[in-house]
Amino acid sequence: MVALGQDTLNDLLRSSASRPGVRDALMAGTLQVPVGDRSVPLEWSLGEPPVLSLHDPTDDEWRAAIGPRGASPRRVGGAFTVLLPRLTVSGPGIKRATRRVKVLCLLAAGSGTLGITPLGAELDLRHVPDPSDRAVYRHIVVPRALQAALGPLGRTALPRVSVAGLSFGDFALTAGAGMVVGAANTDDRPPAPAPDPVALFPRAPAFEVLLSRPALERAARAAVSGLTGRSQSVGGSSSFGIGRAQYEGRVHVNAADARVAGNPLDLDVDISLAVHAEAGIDLFQDIGEALNHAAEGIGRALSSY
Repeated sequence: MVALGQDTLNDLLRSSASRPGVRDALMAGTLQVPVGDRSVPLEWSLGEPPVLSLHDPTDDEWRAAIGPRGASPRRVGGAFTVLLPRLTVSGPGIKRATRRVKVLCLLAAGSGTLGITPLGAELDLRHVPDPSDRAVYRHIVVPRALQAALGPLGRTALPRVSVAGLSFGDFALTAGAGMVVGAANTDDRPPAPAPDPVALFPRAPAFEVLLSRPALERAARAAVSGLTGRSQSVGGSSSFGIGRAQYEGRVHVNAADARVAGNPLDLDVDISLAVHAEAGIDLFQDIGEALNHAAEGIGRALSSY
């Protein structure tokens, strides 16, 4: 389970918009608008990066939104809003204007990709008095601008995740309660269902990763399994005046296992070791001979009595 708060995502958008290469794709573009039997270019640009609000749109936002066909979109669960603070559009027959647009969106994840589907846009047309201009905005500008402005956000590849020897499948994503939450099972299990952000995270985190108890235990066992069969040896010697001490030790790991239990979770690691150690002292040769001579002299002295 992975959770990203909307503040973190908005920081990433602002950072991306400051890069020259990314900014060109994210902040401006041209699209072809059909007019009768021909198409005309519509220029669009964003004066500021999009701002995500990962909460359910309000009733007023749903009613005010203009859908792709010029009508209010159908209400669905898991929707959120993207604010385009300054969307500028211009083209043949369309007077250049900058508007504040709020877009209602839905996340769609599948086959390793993330899609953002625009459902509708809330656009203030009170300052567009001409009914023809209002119709152009409602039926041409807004639907086309939705696809163009949100297109770069929807072309994101979702990488497969591997953690501590565990490989995970595709993510199921849900937006809500100020965060995006992705759930994925290990690739040997069925795909994960869409998560409930509120049930999992009472407060939106900046970034958080959760692993289930079985996954944690598998990861812990994978981590310690490499210890089995490993050996470590140490040895050496040291002089101490009249001799030399020698030592040697070996440790061999016969088996290693890990368990996760309790609430809060505790990690228990069991390791079976085989330990061998030995040491000895060798007297220097001249010291040994001196002691032998002394012992022989003491023996002769005693035998003379």
